[in-house]
Amino acid sequence: MMKRTWLRAGAIATVAIAVTALGIPADAAAIRLAWRPTVLPLPPGAGAGNITGSDGKGEYTGTFRVNDVTQVVSWRNGQPILRGVPSGFERVDANDENGSGVVVGTIHDYETMVSRTYTLDASGYHIKDNPAGYQEVTGVAINTRGDVLGEAYQPGTGSAVVLWRADGSAPVVIPETGDISNPRDLDDDGTILMSTGNSSALWKDGVLRKLTPSPSGQAEGTAIRNGVVVGWRLWGGNQAARWSTPDGTTGLEGGGIAVSINKAGLTVGWVSTPSGPQIYGNAAVWRGTVPGVVQGPSGYSTFRAEVAADDGTLAGYASNDATPSQGVPVIWRLTP
Repeated sequence: MMKRTWLRAGAIATVAIAVTALGIPADAAAIRLAWRPTVLPLPPGAGAGNITGSDGKGEYTGTFRVNDVTQVVSWRNGQPILRGVPSGFERVDANDENGSGVVVGTIHDYETMVSRTYTLDASGYHIKDNPAGYQEVTGVAINTRGDVLGEAYQPGTGSAVVLWRADGSAPVVIPETGDISNPRDLDDDGTILMSTGNSSALWKDGVLRKLTPSPSGQAEGTAIRNGVVVGWRLWGGNQAARWSTPDGTTGLEGGGIAVSINKAGLTVGWVSTPSGPQIYGNAAVWRGTVPGVVQGPSGYSTFRAEVAADDGTLAGYASNDATPSQGVPVIWRLTP
């Protein structure tokens, strides 16, 4: 159970309110500050979904089923905007968004059974050609400068990591092997975070560096930003973990897994629930390695943050399902 540090009312008033890039008081390292929820309105005809990206300037984007069509929805000034589905395609999923408001994800053509990676900006959808020999290409992540990470698959052939650089050059295709697979995230300098056996690896410009799970025997990264990787390790059960260097993990108190990190090191994840219906439960947050508190929205039993935005907010969903993977859209703001 997560402990909370309580201050008397007079002491709270002495906390400085200067906001850093993390969106937290400068001298609040010992205080478990709370991120408080706001449930965003759904567009008419919408069902459950999940926010998966933010521009860090107040826009949040995710995938929701609206009028029986799975599509991209963005929230600007707290109001939903449908981003549409291009002609010839039946479904669009959003997976990430960068600081310029460019969304990346996967678009599906049910007639041909082909999936392709797209980017979406103010001018509309831009659908990338699949590398030769691959039928399915999933859009995974986009970085600040506009590089796009994907994963390609062809039945009978196997999978590959795909990197489209922002300069428009031909995509880099890295066949997956027993040592490298499952691209997870893309750092702003073009470093790719991938899985490798019992841990993860960083690939950049053809050079592969493995992350050691030490002192654990098994660990895996799920997100990277400014060279810092977050994820999980086996440590008396699943524990949220952080790599500031490739040489070993640091545990993140109170969490079972970390899933997103912003440019200032603000990290979100989920608590561990070894006795529950799922391995992971509700949202958790850390300022560096210092845990905070994510409050659940009223009326919902389950809530998960998927995104640590660059403005210090969090985003995800809430549900009353015991084993949810989506729900109503929620953002969390830090309240000193």
